[in-house]
Amino acid sequence: MKNKILSILLSAVVAFGLWLYVITVVNPESEKTYYDIPVVLQNKEILAERGLMVVSDTPTVTLVLKGNRTTLNDLNEANINVITNVAYIEGRGTHRLTYDISFPGNVSGNEIAVQSSSTDSITLEVENKINKIIPVVVEDGDTSVPQGFIASAPQLDKTSIEISGPEPVMDKITQAVIGIDLSDQTKTLVGEYQYSLCDQNGSPVDAEKVSTNTEKINMLVKIERLKNIALDLEVVYGGGATEENTTVNISQTTLQVSGSDTLLEKMDSLDLGTVNLAEIAEDTTLTIPITLPEGVTNQTGVEQVTVEIKFNKLVKKEFKVSTITPVNVPAGMKVELVTKSLRVIMRGTERQIRKLESGNISVTVDFTGAQVGAVTINGTITVSSDFAGVGAVGIYPITATVSN
Repeated sequence: MKNKILSILLSAVVAFGLWLYVITVVNPESEKTYYDIPVVLQNKEILAERGLMVVSDTPTVTLVLKGNRTTLNDLNEANINVITNVAYIEGRGTHRLTYDISFPGNVSGNEIAVQSSSTDSITLEVENKINKIIPVVVEDGDTSVPQGFIASAPQLDKTSIEISGPEPVMDKITQAVIGIDLSDQTKTLVGEYQYSLCDQNGSPVDAEKVSTNTEKINMLVKIERLKNIALDLEVVYGGGATEENTTVNISQTTLQVSGSDTLLEKMDSLDLGTVNLAEIAEDTTLTIPITLPEGVTNQTGVEQVTVEIKFNKLVKKEFKVSTITPVNVPAGMKVELVTKSLRVIMRGTERQIRKLESGNISVTVDFTGAQVGAVTINGTITVSSDFAGVGAVGIYPITATVSN
């Protein structure tokens, strides 16, 4: 019984060896199918020179090849080339072209036979190729930044792009649209943004066959906080001008500005300077420029403030004053006045000016901190207490010599 089993096993081994010998030595040829080999379009540059381009998807061919089993195993869909020459195409439309098959260098064409293929020709759709330049447009839909903030106009590194593609598609494309949502934005937007090729209504166009000179656009949208600040102008009354008899109208008392939280946190007002009415003789209109710190933007758009000054029922009169008194002369020094008298313009109500005399007016000159030599110091004009509502208009320099 044991010998019988051994005989059966030996027969099986011999039979398998004979079969293996037949398929590998006696009859080595076999068939193999290679699926969906992409077709190589040869001489596409010639097509481009004619203003044409292929718009159909890359065609594929499935081949059934016959040859030595070892050779067939060396082949695959990546190293088998199916080539068609598009140089024969001279216009748009549907074209059917023949193709050639080539194998890698270590495989001879004589070793392989094409048993069958999925198609005998290659079908290509060809269109005119169009080049044009379109604008880049930024759309924020129906949204805006949150209340209390403001967004600047987008700044783009490219305001237009170049595109090329098949004529039917290119006729539809009129703009490159970047869509942004500002509804929750409180910080500046900066970076690269993808765009969509759209028609004139802003609807995206299927642009799979369209090429562009750039994939993304660099964009900056500054988003800053808004704040209303006061415009402060200090008015110093004098020269007979008081709040009761003088009208001072300021054209702008507030300003809307924008900037970072850091800049605006402590900025509640802007100092426009000082207007000293004692230095202004007549009704006048002053123009004061608005100068903001760097980084703060004027959103109101007003670049200057107009100040109208009117002295109501005040009159002026000139007096010659010879009473000039030095005060606060430094110890060990003496003063000799070069200016012996002044012509001073006094302003007040008509009743007071009519009664005022030169003797009621005096000039003092403060020499605090004076140094030896010739000096010029502005004098201070005072009147007797009976004329409290009268004041001098203008600046009155006094020249003197200071010596030890």
